[in-house]
Amino acid sequence: MTDEKSLKQAKAVYGALCEMLNDRGWRYDKDEAGLSISCSAQGDDLPIELHIRVDTQRNLVSLLSPMPFTVAPNRRDALALAVSRANNGMVDGSFDYDYVNGRIVFRMTSSYLESLIGKNMFEYMLMCACYTIDEYNDKFLVVAKNEMSFAEIANYIK
Repeated sequence: MTDEKSLKQAKAVYGALCEMLNDRGWRYDKDEAGLSISCSAQGDDLPIELHIRVDTQRNLVSLLSPMPFTVAPNRRDALALAVSRANNGMVDGSFDYDYVNGRIVFRMTSSYLESLIGKNMFEYMLMCACYTIDEYNDKFLVVAKNEMSFAEIANYIK
């Protein structure tokens, strides 16, 4: 159960997130009761859908971004390799790949437990996530749509 102090801190974190988006001129949908926002950005090739939520139970800010496509069953092994290669060198965030349904979601989290989190951290999360997603989403789509050997995939995804 979330106590009063934790809820107050979560609302302050949510307020800082919304303030950062406002300062940057982003349009977004707010769910104040759920302490979450949804927005999107246009990458170089594909749109980027973003969902950011303040998790009061775990004292986390989590950013999730589903890829705008599903991987066909016959390409799922290839995408497992591509996602693994992409995740290997990441400093922040990761791509979660559900082999069963062919969905890929970028995930990034940050704890605010006993911390002061401000707009700069949210700006970092947003920019880092958008850059990383834009770097890989079109590559994942190419691997999902084209026959490539594992060696070709390993060279393509760095």
